[in-house]
This record gives sequence, C-alpha cells and structure tokens, in this order.
Amino acid sequence: MSKYVLAAHGESDFHIVNHQYSDECIRYAASELQKYLLKATGAAIPYYSDRCALRGPEIRLGAGVRGETRKEAELCEDGFCIRAAGEHITITASSSRGVLYGVYRFLEIFCNFRCFTPTEETIDKYEVLEIELEEITEKPAFECRDAYFRRAFDGGFASKNHLNASLCDLSVAKGGRIKWFNFHHSFRDLVSEDTYFNEHPEYFSEIEGKRVRNSQLCLTNPDVLDIAEATLRKWIRNNAECRVFSVAQNDNRRRCTCEKCTALEKEEGSPSGPIIHFVNALSDRIKQDHPDILLHTFAYQYSLPAPKKVVARDNVIVRICSISCRFNKTFEELAALDPNGEEAVFVGALKEWRSHASRIYVWDYSVNFRNYLQPFFHFHNMAENIRFFQRIGIRGLLEQGNFAYGGGAAFDDLKAYLASRLLWDPTVDVDTEIRRFAFYVYGKSAGQLMLDYIRMMEKACCSHPLTIYQNPDTRYLTDELVNEADKLFQKALEVAETPDQRCHIEREYLSVRFLKLARSPLNASDRLEQIDRFFNDVKSFGITEIRERRSLAVSKKCMQASRYASDRSGEYSLYYIMQ
Repeated sequence: MSKYVLAAHGESDFHIVNHQYSDECIRYAASELQKYLLKATGAAIPYYSDRCALRGPEIRLGAGVRGETRKEAELCEDGFCIRAAGEHITITASSSRGVLYGVYRFLEIFCNFRCFTPTEETIDKYEVLEIELEEITEKPAFECRDAYFRRAFDGGFASKNHLNASLCDLSVAKGGRIKWFNFHHSFRDLVSEDTYFNEHPEYFSEIEGKRVRNSQLCLTNPDVLDIAEATLRKWIRNNAECRVFSVAQNDNRRRCTCEKCTALEKEEGSPSGPIIHFVNALSDRIKQDHPDILLHTFAYQYSLPAPKKVVARDNVIVRICSISCRFNKTFEELAALDPNGEEAVFVGALKEWRSHASRIYVWDYSVNFRNYLQPFFHFHNMAENIRFFQRIGIRGLLEQGNFAYGGGAAFDDLKAYLASRLLWDPTVDVDTEIRRFAFYVYGKSAGQLMLDYIRMMEKACCSHPLTIYQNPDTRYLTDELVNEADKLFQKALEVAETPDQRCHIEREYLSVRFLKLARSPLNASDRLEQIDRFFNDVKSFGITEIRERRSLAVSKKCMQASRYASDRSGEYSLYYIMQ
C-alpha cells in the first residue's frame, strides 16, 4: 500500500498528465480531475500532456503516458484500474470512457464526491489530502446502464454516475453513449402498413382467416424479410452514430396466425419462435457488412416465453419486460408465493432465455404511469431485483421512471440516483445512499424528516400489491398515511435551511398535495380553487405531465371532474418519439 499526499494547505507537488495525443474524452477527464481537486483541496494542480518534461509525481490518465506499455485488455469497455505506480498514480482503462469513470471514482473514494442530481453535487474539503492506494479495479455489473428518467438524461449527471444509455446527453468528451436507433416497438416502421397494406395485406397478421391492420408482421413471408432488410440498411446508412437498431414487435397482441407462422410457433413452442427466426435472418444478412451492429428485439407480453430450439445470434439483444409484475416484494419472493403468477412467469422466462440468447436485457419499472406523482417507493426491492438480474447473467438493464419532457417530482431524482449507483455496482448499501442524498439535497434537519417520509411510504407501498397503473384510492394509501405525510412535509418546510432546500422539498410535496386533492370529496368547498393553485405550482417547477402522455390541461380536467382522478373517458394521448 502506497501513501500519497496529493495536496496540503492549498499546494501540491503533483501534476495531472495524459498522452500528448489523448482524445477529447481523456483530456476532459483531466480537466475534471483538476477542477474537483481544486474544490476539495484549494490546490490548483497543473495539467499538461507528456510532451512536457517530467516535473515530479504525476496522476497519469489513459494509456501510453511516458511510454507506459501496460494494457487493460482484461477490463470490459467501461472498466478501469486506479493503481499506485511508484511515486505516480495511474488511471487506465480499455476505453476513454473508462478513464473518465475512473477519475470520478477516484474522487468518490478519496474526496467523497457525489453527483445527486443535475444541479446538486458535493465534495469534501481537505486542508491535507493524504491517500493510501495499491490497486482499485472496477467494471460495471451491466454493459448497458439506463436510468430512464428525464432528469437523468443530463450529460453531467449521466457521466458522473456511469450511465451510458442512448438518451443521455453524452458528448464525446463526456464519454459518449451506446446510441440506439429506436429502442422499442418497430415492426410498423420496418414494413409500413400505410405503404403496403392495400396492395399486400399478406405482409401483415392473419387473424381468424383475415389479414388485418393494427397488428404485427407476417414473419414467415419472404417479401417482408426483404423489405425489412432494405429499411434496416437505410437506417444504418443514415445513422452512422447508432450501434443498436430495434427490430421489435408492435405494442399489441395481434400476432400472425397464418399457416406458416402457426407451424413455426408450434415447432418452437412459443410465439417468440417466429420473432427470433426473423431477427436472426436479418442479422445474418447484415453482419458481414456491419459486424459491429447489434439488433434488438422484445420478449414481451405474448412473446415472453423462450422458444424451444432457436438461439438468438450473438449480435441480437433480447429484451424482457417486467410490465405485468408487481413490485411490493422482490420478483423472486412473489414468484415463490404464487408459482402461477405473473412474477413466476417473468422469472421463469428470464431463466429459460439464458440458453437461447447470449445478450439478455431487462426493461424494469419504478413508476406509476397512471399518476406520476403518486408515491411508488420500492427502493429495497428494486435493489434486490437488480442484484438478481446480475446474478443470473442479464447484460443490460433499463430502470424506467418518469421520462416526460419537463421532468418530474415524486422523488424521481432519488430514484434515478439510486438506480444509477446500483446499475454500476448492485452491492451498494441502499440506506446509506438514501441517507446521503436526503441530508445533502434537503439539509440535515429537513433531510431526516424526508427520510421518515420515505421509510413510511416505502413500508406502505410494499404492504399491498404495487403495480405501475394505480389510482389514489389504491389499498396502500389511507387517509391516515396521507395526513401523516402532510405533517412531515410541513415540518420539513419549516426547518429548511436554504431557499434551494426549500424548493426541493416543495417539489416533492406536490405528491402529497396531489393525493389530498385527488382523494378529497367532489363537493369540498375550496376543491376547485386548490386544484387551480396545485396545477400552477406544478407548472412553476417545469413539470409538463403528471400522467403518462397526457397534457396538464387534460389531467386538470380529469381531477376537477372525478374523485381519485379516475374518469379518463374521452382523453387523448400525446405521442412523441423518445430519441
């Protein structure tokens, strides 16, 4: 174990050094290390390339600095190694993004750096910063890490928390991202119904002897494969920055039951059989020209069960969704309690797919789509589920929250932060991370009250079935619970120490205000006035949706007209591309 005094009394003998031909990302990593060490120690540690002469001990970033020849080939793309090297310290990786991650991890370990939200981060202050180091090697639990919350798409937050998802605003300097062209339902785009149905209805699903619109593709029709290939090649040609292209079923259950599709489905013992055969065929056609491209498809709803025979190609991602599951206990617990339930089917499918795909991803949930502001707290269950995913070999994970433009409340920032930490390292302690977040973002006094609220609400959410589509009259919500939550927020607002802390608390308080208003009788004297005030405050925080793909105006009318915001007849849905 080597000891280093990085800085003392605002001075340092160290220099930060990268190779003279280092790329933009490693140069950015060096500037970030310099910036945050200045904040932590008051020492402006010089940064230059190894074109300059050696001046003393160095923190060396990336490969080849001063002729270093050691390779980090044993690390995955995003892994890194922080190592003592005599009087020097090295941070190396098999990719530039890995070097940047190594810098942020160095700051976390030795300076207690954390980025909690796009606007809130902390680092300790040191009169003397002395560290002990031998070697720290890390690699992520999952190759694709997506905290699918609008505010988590911020590039600074994403890079500092090791996210590499397609929608994150990650420049080359901030490490870049695994860029997808469409990451969800795409059959309708591969072979357009508007273009082909009138003249070629045979390209689409046959149901009860008739070819129908608003369905799936006929996956055994060779013309469909040819058209899909041409579309896919066009996508690849026009989107050179994308590495993954989605070839995935539409969001409906109307699969083709023609003679050929039915025969293949029967042979494979699952509706997923024709899908995997189709995606494999596309993969074979493009692989020679595009060996680095990955194709993505779903095991979702009717296609959840794994096939009996066919195995997805190595460059095919099979994404399995937990959309039908409950979240009040871990998936394994729920599966054990009900061997015939949705969770048992989901867990069974995950295990079965392991022998039919080498790249299995999961789409998981941490949100109530019916009411974004309604508490959906299952922090500990989420952590255990992520650990389970890692344990059985899942390679990519998306944790979906409120993705609406304008962001959200309902402790979405905490969810995104915690999910990000777990996606890199599922062993992190949930309680420690929640406490750290609460005390910094809300202040120590108010933070303790927010911890009380979080624990109380998580206990309530996990006491009854918790699903992603529930109204404010669901069993886990009671008048007593809502009133106690209101008291905790009132106290927290009283003891908030700064305007920023108070603002954060007021935004989270929207959840309790929503519950009180939605649960209040329609004839309450000031109900409509309170609803007006509530929606004005929602807009003041830049929130644009409180229900999935519904405008605020639509949501307001619904709350005005019905108790529990339950009457949604005649509403229209917003459709926007998540790109």
